[in-house]
Amino acid sequence: MMKFETLLALFGDQVIFDFTSVLVLCGESRESTRVALHRMKKAGKIIELKRGLYAFAAPYRRVPLNAAALANLLYAPSYLSERWALSWYGVIPEKTAIYTSVTTRPTRSFENAMGVFQYRTIQTTLFGPYRTDTIMGQQVSIAPPEKALFDLWYLEHGEWTQARMEAYRFEPRAVDTAALRALIAASDLPRLARAMRVWEDYAREAAQGVII
Repeated sequence: MMKFETLLALFGDQVIFDFTSVLVLCGESRESTRVALHRMKKAGKIIELKRGLYAFAAPYRRVPLNAAALANLLYAPSYLSERWALSWYGVIPEKTAIYTSVTTRPTRSFENAMGVFQYRTIQTTLFGPYRTDTIMGQQVSIAPPEKALFDLWYLEHGEWTQARMEAYRFEPRAVDTAALRALIAASDLPRLARAMRVWEDYAREAAQGVII
């Protein structure tokens, strides 16, 4: 049966590895490989990120791994957006424990030792733009503040009234209003156009100190 040292030698320089690759490179039977990985997981040497996808546990990890970078790898194509990105940029004050991303694939969520990861479907024409930022020492695909706000407005149902924006405690100074306006104009979505008009009033009142 496959030994942990063999697995580490084969995949120790990779951020993540999958069952199929282990099966091919280790030359064991499917059942033997499954049992070996299960035992390593129980021993705390590897963690299962989702079915058939693994990473080495922290004491054995040679390649850095953080949850923000993992969010991109778990379910591709995707980029961090909505609440997590807005929190990261300081557009909303609350820290969120859920790594929120958008994808062109079906909506999914995963929970593992690294955290909770949520992916919501957005139509292909609205996927992106996103950028690559260094987060906790790793390269991560993430929406800029304006696209993160756009994605939230698009994916959450209902009208975006001023009261709703106040409830989120959005920080307008962290958002480029002109860039947001351009994104929404390009989308040609009436509900988001209405949200944009509300946002401009909200941002103006926030600048005047009317909204605290």
